[in-house]
Amino acid sequence: MQANDLHVLMDHVQAISVLVNHMTTSHLFSGVQGLPLHRPPFLTFCLLGRALSQMPANVEIKARVRDLDQLTSNAERLSGLPGSLLLQTDTFFSVPHGRLKLRDFRDGHGQLVFYDRPDTEGPKVSHYTISHTDDPAGLLAALSQALGVQGTVKKERRLYMVGQTRVHVDRVEGLGDFMELEVVLQPEQSPQEGEEVAQRLMAKLGVRQEDLISGAYLDLLQAGGQDSP
Repeated sequence: MQANDLHVLMDHVQAISVLVNHMTTSHLFSGVQGLPLHRPPFLTFCLLGRALSQMPANVEIKARVRDLDQLTSNAERLSGLPGSLLLQTDTFFSVPHGRLKLRDFRDGHGQLVFYDRPDTEGPKVSHYTISHTDDPAGLLAALSQALGVQGTVKKERRLYMVGQTRVHVDRVEGLGDFMELEVVLQPEQSPQEGEEVAQRLMAKLGVRQEDLISGAYLDLLQAGGQDSP
């Protein structure tokens, strides 16, 4: 990365610091002072002027896996296709609201993801914004200096698509095996409808209610592998 590019990137990072202080659970307020007059390519949630952006949403479920072979077999049967293997390193940054993470796919590509969801067991709505980057290493260095790092999660993810739902079978370094559902809500769907989709799919996959967890993988790592009560 050239020195001039780094200066531009740091200007954008300063904009992030200002912006995250104005975040709510479902949208970003306009009128933020200090934002650059152009939108960085890696930060699609930077809004200009008084524009208001509605963030897309998922209904999510996360659970521990008791029988990996059985879960994988069920997921492949429901999907009709073998899962896609994804290697992911997620670095979480210190922000006052929600969570901001940089996902490095370990192939020169990555995603900057902001999301906000409650830490509760069972189906929960997650509002999110994703921006792609071809320089995850450079972005990691800049954001780490600007915001500070909360922690890192490394995992191998097997992705299955079942209708509108992303089924993730994750092996998380330092934690073990987990399952995650992301029901991508359509514009006409309510969160309640998404929860019904998630509950039905959870039953078909053989996931038990007592295996559900409330927090993120980062929370579990910081708690020594124990879910919060």
